Amino acid sequence: MTIRPLAAAALCLAALTACSTTDPNAGSGDGDGSGVRTGNGVTDSEIRIGVLTDLSGPFKAGAAVQVQEKKAYWAARTAQGGICGRKITMDVRDHGYNPQRAVSLYRSMAPDVVALQQVLGSPAVAAVLPLAEKDDLYVGGMGWASVALEYKVAQIPGTTYSIESANAVDYLVDTLKVPAGSTIGLVYFEGDFGGDSLAGAEHAAAARGLKIHPIKITPQDSDMSAQAAALERAGVKGVILGASPSQLSSLASVLASNGVNVPLIGNTPTFSPALLNTPAREGLLKNFYTVTSVAPYNGEGAAVKTAAEMFEKNAPDGTKGWEVPLAYGQSELLAEALEKACENDDLTPKGVVAAMHETSGLDTRGLFSGTLDYTKPGEPPTRKVFVSRADPEAPGGLKVLDTVEGPSALSYKFE
Repeated sequence: MTIRPLAAAALCLAALTACSTTDPNAGSGDGDGSGVRTGNGVTDSEIRIGVLTDLSGPFKAGAAVQVQEKKAYWAARTAQGGICGRKITMDVRDHGYNPQRAVSLYRSMAPDVVALQQVLGSPAVAAVLPLAEKDDLYVGGMGWASVALEYKVAQIPGTTYSIESANAVDYLVDTLKVPAGSTIGLVYFEGDFGGDSLAGAEHAAAARGLKIHPIKITPQDSDMSAQAAALERAGVKGVILGASPSQLSSLASVLASNGVNVPLIGNTPTFSPALLNTPAREGLLKNFYTVTSVAPYNGEGAAVKTAAEMFEKNAPDGTKGWEVPLAYGQSELLAEALEKACENDDLTPKGVVAAMHETSGLDTRGLFSGTLDYTKPGEPPTRKVFVSRADPEAPGGLKVLDTVEGPSALSYKFE
């Protein structure tokens, strides 16, 4: 199965109605009159989806980019007739990376949406997923923490942080030639994000004859001088980072200034292209790689190019980064589930979840690495990742080097 591409109208912002003969803000009614069953968030003319994101916390820059792309995507989809003859509207709320606020916002939003396209941030995800599970409400784009695999309502957009980090260790050994017996540093956020990254790295290190030197931090820790000194004392031959761009900036700068030039590999949320305009630039260009579930901005896939073209038309001054194909990909995954739910005559929240679990062998045209299979409970839909490197000439600051599905990633078990 291959995701169907949006037509040319997909490249136009809702306001640019000259690109389409259809008003993107106008509902098209119940297109087939077949009596599709509906519930929360769906009327005969509208499908309402929710987004719980971080527009004022540590991931605010990337979150804003994702919201821009999602709005453009759904405006284009509506301009083409919508889904099941209905327009799609978004309800966007900012939790500021605060899980208590995320819960409050969820409770006010859930009765009025058929799905949550995104819950951004591992603390918010951990707080919201149990509530969504009870409500049978689809949750997509919730990051890549393995805890999501415990919930039938969750659709991970790619693989997990644990598989990313296992692949990172495999890449360090097989491609970057870190020898057996070496020590690898792991600097990670406390909580589900960093803990998952640590679990995958520890599994892979044991399998590949390496040692892990773990250093736990919080999102509020912005100066990585002490952590860099600890890594240097440990004699690490590589570092994996499960944190945010601010920690990457500091760590790359300090390590480079101390003459510690070892590979530094980040999980998906770690990199921002804005870092290449900071003092961290030299260290990043020399040492930084990413392992990601989603393609970078300049990926070669057809859908990645469509996502980038849409973004540049609708936000010409916006920040180009991996968040653009991610937002487009999240939208495609939810659209696929909504279309299938419509075919099943069940556009209730529960019907959308059921439709999502019918998806297998999904070719996302380069947005995510490998084909995606959501029919196996407790398993990620893929174990393949993109490996990219910082590149100032590449739009979005990253250039794809390879796709990897290493032996440690394949042998990792979810329990």
